[in-house]
Amino acid sequence: MKKQYKQQPVVSNDWPPRIGQGLFFGRLSVVDKQDLFVAQTLHQKSSWFMLKGQIDKVVEMCGSKEFNVEDILQSNANSSPLVVAIDGAAGIGKTTLCRKLLNMWANGTLLHQHYDLVLYCPLRNGKIVTAKTLSDLFVCQRYEVPMVAEWFEKRNGEGLLIIFDGWDELCEQYRHSSLAASIIRREQFDQCSVIVTSRSYASSSLLELSSLNKHFEVTGFTEKEISIVIIKTLQNDSKLAQELIDYHMHMNCYYNHSDHCVTSDDIGLQEMLSNKDTQLALKLIQDLKMRSDVRSLCYVPLVLSMVILVYSKEGGHLPATLTELYDNFILQTIRRHVKRQEVDPRTLGSLSSLPSKLAKSLQELCQIAYINLVEAKMAFSSHQLQKYEGAVKEDFFGLMTTFIEYDEEKYQFLHLSIQEFLAALWIARYEKKTEEVFKDHFDDDQFQLCLRFVAGLTHLEHESYRQYFNKQIDVQCSRAPLFGYKATQRSWFHRSSEIKNNSGFISSDSNRNFPSFLLQLIYESHNANLCQLLAESVIGTTLCLRKVRLSLFDWLCFSYFINNSKLTWNHLCLEELFDQTLSVLTAGLTNKSLKTQCKRLDVKLWHPTTESIHNFLQSSLFYNVQECYCELENGQFVPCLALLQFFSTPLLKVLHLTLHRRSLTSTSYQDEHIELEKTIAKNSTLQEVKISCSGRDNQITVTIDSVIKGISRNRSIESFVINISSYPPLPPPLSNQSIEQLLKDNNTIQALSINIQDKLFPSSSLHISKVNTPLTALEIGKSTNILMASLIPHIKGLHCLILPEPYPLHLLFLSHPSLRTLALPLDTAESAIELFTILQTNTTLEALKLWVRYENICNSSMGTSLQDLLAENQTLKSLEIEGYFHNSFLSFLSTGIKQNSSLQQFTLKHIRLPLNEEVLQFFSVVAGKNNLTELEIYFKLDNEYTYCNYEEKECFMTQLFYEQGLPAVTNLLQSSSAIKRMRIVCDSYSSSEPKSKDFVIMFYESIFTHPSLEYIDICTIYNASFLLQRILKEQIKALVKMHQQKQPHKQVPIVNVECIITDVV
Repeated sequence: MKKQYKQQPVVSNDWPPRIGQGLFFGRLSVVDKQDLFVAQTLHQKSSWFMLKGQIDKVVEMCGSKEFNVEDILQSNANSSPLVVAIDGAAGIGKTTLCRKLLNMWANGTLLHQHYDLVLYCPLRNGKIVTAKTLSDLFVCQRYEVPMVAEWFEKRNGEGLLIIFDGWDELCEQYRHSSLAASIIRREQFDQCSVIVTSRSYASSSLLELSSLNKHFEVTGFTEKEISIVIIKTLQNDSKLAQELIDYHMHMNCYYNHSDHCVTSDDIGLQEMLSNKDTQLALKLIQDLKMRSDVRSLCYVPLVLSMVILVYSKEGGHLPATLTELYDNFILQTIRRHVKRQEVDPRTLGSLSSLPSKLAKSLQELCQIAYINLVEAKMAFSSHQLQKYEGAVKEDFFGLMTTFIEYDEEKYQFLHLSIQEFLAALWIARYEKKTEEVFKDHFDDDQFQLCLRFVAGLTHLEHESYRQYFNKQIDVQCSRAPLFGYKATQRSWFHRSSEIKNNSGFISSDSNRNFPSFLLQLIYESHNANLCQLLAESVIGTTLCLRKVRLSLFDWLCFSYFINNSKLTWNHLCLEELFDQTLSVLTAGLTNKSLKTQCKRLDVKLWHPTTESIHNFLQSSLFYNVQECYCELENGQFVPCLALLQFFSTPLLKVLHLTLHRRSLTSTSYQDEHIELEKTIAKNSTLQEVKISCSGRDNQITVTIDSVIKGISRNRSIESFVINISSYPPLPPPLSNQSIEQLLKDNNTIQALSINIQDKLFPSSSLHISKVNTPLTALEIGKSTNILMASLIPHIKGLHCLILPEPYPLHLLFLSHPSLRTLALPLDTAESAIELFTILQTNTTLEALKLWVRYENICNSSMGTSLQDLLAENQTLKSLEIEGYFHNSFLSFLSTGIKQNSSLQQFTLKHIRLPLNEEVLQFFSVVAGKNNLTELEIYFKLDNEYTYCNYEEKECFMTQLFYEQGLPAVTNLLQSSSAIKRMRIVCDSYSSSEPKSKDFVIMFYESIFTHPSLEYIDICTIYNASFLLQRILKEQIKALVKMHQQKQPHKQVPIVNVECIITDVV
C-alpha cells in the first residue's frame, strides 16, 4: 500500500489546471474543543470566523491557530489514539490533504506518530459505506488482507490509522449505523486513530461526538495568498513571478503602509510590468478588488483555479456567480476536448448553443450526474455508463476520471461540485418537471449546492418558487435577561429598552433558523424580487447574526439580500466583522435609493481602518440609523475621525461606542478634534452616549477631551457614560477644565457614569465649584477615586448612586433622601450597622448592592442589623450581597428574609462549598417565599481548600458541586412555586466529570417541571459547561415531553448554559 500511495499524485487531476506550485489547500487551522466552547460562550473570536474563507485574521485569541500538515496527528499528552475531524468548503482541498497525508506516511515523513498501516476509505465508495468488517474497508483487495485485518482486530486497531474521506456524502442512516460511524465513535477498534473529513455544512454532527479529540478546518487561501497564486499561475517565468510578488507586496495592496510604497522606477521593473502575463495577473488581482463577490469565492483552491482559467480564456472577464463560473468552466473544458478533434473551439459560444451531437452527449452526461446524485453515488462502473453512447464516445468531455476499486475500473467526476452542476443542468434544461424536482430535494442537505446551481440557471422566475421565501422566519436576538440589581442599575443609564451586552446573549436557534440557504439561492438567481418577499417574512424585521456561521460568500449573499430588501429594518445585529468580511459587506450595500434602511445596528469591527469605517457608515442602509452599538477592535483608525463619522449620523439617538487600539499616532489632528467638538455640540437628536476606550493610544485623552467639551455644550443628551483605561506608556492627562466644564455648562444630562483611571486626571484633585447638570443618577467607577472626592459634596437629590469607596452615610442620605438605587462597599462592621439601621425606616430605596470587603466585619451584631433591616423594610425589592462572608452568616439572612414581604430579587455571592446546615436552611426559606421571583446563587470552594493544588481543587469542586450544590438547588426548585428567573454560577475548578449524571438529570427535571420558572442561567467553567450542555442536549426531548405532559399550558423554560473563564470576584 505504501507503493500505491507513493505512486498516486497529491493532486489527482490536471484539470482544472493546477495552481500555486504547491499551495494545495491554503491554510490549516486547529480548534481545540475546550477552547472552542469557551469562545462560543464568551462571544469572542471563535473558529467560526475562519470557516469557508474568513481567514485573513486567524487570531490566536479565539483558541485557533495555524498548523502544519505534519502536526495534524500530533498526539495528546496521554498519547491516546486520535479522532480528528477536518472540515471545509467544497473544493477547498480536503481530499488533497488526505492524499498528502498518505504520501507522507508512504515516504516516512509523517511525524509524531508511528502507524503500521494507513487505510484510506472514501465514503463515496458504496462498499466502504456498507462494510461490515475491517477487511471490507480495504479498497484494494489482496490475498493478505484478511490476515492483516485479523491482526489489527486482535489489537483493537492499535497501530492503524483510518482516513474516512467525505462524511457529508453519507446519508443520515449511515451516519448513525455503519462500521465507519462505529469506528469514529470508538464503539469498535477503539485503539485505532481516525481522521474524518466533511464539508462544513455537515460537520456539526461530527463536532458533537464525545470521541473527538481535535477539530481542524481547511481554511483555504488568504487574500494575500490569492494574489500570490494568481501571479505564480499566470506568470510562467518564475523569476518574473517572484519579482512581481515582491513589487506587489511593496505597493502594499493589503497592508496599507503608504509611506513604504515604491514606484516601478525605484526598482527598475518597467520591463517586467510590460510583460503580457504580468499585466494579465495584475489586472485579475485588480478586478477581484472591484468584484468582491467573485473574490469571496476564491479562497477555495478549486474555484480559484476555475476563475484563473475562465479569466484568461475569456480575455479578462469575471463571472458574476458560481453558476456562471461553472458554466464557463464546463464550456472551456468542452472547447479543450473538441480542439483535439480538430474542431474550432471558437465556434462553441455557450453550453446552450452546442452542435446537436455535442449537445446530446452533454445531455447524457448531465443525466448520469443527476441520476447518481439522487442515489448518492459518486463512483460508477463502466457497465453502468455503456448505455450513454454519446457521452462515452466523447470520453465524457474530460470531466470524469478513473480509478481502480477492487480490481475494477471505476469512474467519477473530477470533483463532486462538477457533478452537482451537471445535475442542476439536467434539472433546469432537460427535466420536464423542474419545479417539482426542486421541491423534492429542497430539504436534502446533499442537494444544496446542486439547487444553488438550479437557481442560477432558472433565476427562480417560476411562481412556485415563492413558496420557499414567504414563510415566517424568526432570527431575532435572544438576550439573557438582566437580573435584579443589575437590571435596575442599567435602567437609570440606558434609556433604550434593550442594550448591547457582550455577555448577554443566550444559546438560541439563530444558527438553525438563519436562512443562509435561501440567501444563497437568491444571490445565485439574482432575483431581486425574492429579496423583498423574504424580508417581509422575517418576524419583527429583525435579523440577528450572533452565533451564526457565515462564510464570505454568505456575507456576499446577505449584503445582496439586504440591499434589495426595500424596507426599514428595526434591528440588524451583525456580530463581528473582520476586514475581509467588512469589505465584502460594504461593497454589496450599494443601494442609494434609501428604500432599504436600518433603525438599530449592533456590530463589532475587527481591524478597521478610518477608511473602512467611513465606507461602512456611508452606506444608505445606515444613513438614518437611530441606535448604534459598535465596537472597534484593534484597528488602524484615528479615534477622532472615527468618532466624527458616528456623531455625524443625522438621526442617531443612542450611541454606544467601544474603541480599542494598540498604536501610537504622531499626527495631532488638531482641526479634526475641533470639528468633533463642534459636531457633538450642535447635534440635536442624540439622547444617550456611551464611550469606552482601552488599549495603548497617545491620542485618546485628547479625543475624549473633545467629546466631553462637545457634550458640555450639547442640549439633547440625557445620559452619558464614559469608560477609559490605558496601558503604559500612558497618554497625556485630560485637560484641567473638561470634567468641570461638563458639570457646569451642561443642563440636560440626567444620568452620568464616569470610570476614568486616576492617572489620567491632571492632578490629585479636581476643582469642581458648581454642578448645573440635573443629575438623578451617578456612577463613579472603581478606579476614579479623585472624582468621587471632588464631586459627591456638590451633588444633591440623586435617585441612583453607585460608589467605588465608602462614604459617610449620614451625609449621603442627608444629601439624597430619595435614593431608589444604591451600591457601595462595606469595610467595617460599624458602617454596615449604620447603613442597615438607616434603611430599616427608609421608604424609598428599592435596589441595594453591597460589597463586603473583609470577612471579619460579618459579626453577629452586623448580622442582627441586616436581619432587622430585612424584617422592617418593606420597600426594598432587589438586594445583592457580594464579597467575603462565611456560610454561617446565612442564618441572619434566613431569619430576615422569612419576615420580609417586599424582596423580589436576591443575589448572593458567594456560597461556600461544602454546604452546611445554615445554607440548607437558607435555601428552604427562599423556596417558601412567594414574593421572591428572581434568585442568583454563586458557589465557591471554601477557603480551607486554598492551599490545595489544582488537581485536588478540581477533584473536591467536582464532587461538592455535583453532589451538594446541584442537589441543593434541585430541592429548592422542587419546593418553590414562585421563582421565575434563576442564575447559578460555579466559578471554581469543577472541570472534571462527576461519578454519576443522576444529579444533573434530576436538576434538569426540576427545571422542566417547575410551575413558574421561565428562565435559568447555569454558568460554570470549561468542561463543566460542556458536560452540562451535553447532558441537556441528550435529555432535551424527554424533558420537553415531561413538561408538556405535566404543564401543557406553560411555556417551556429557557435553559442557558454558559462558560466563564476566570473566577467571578
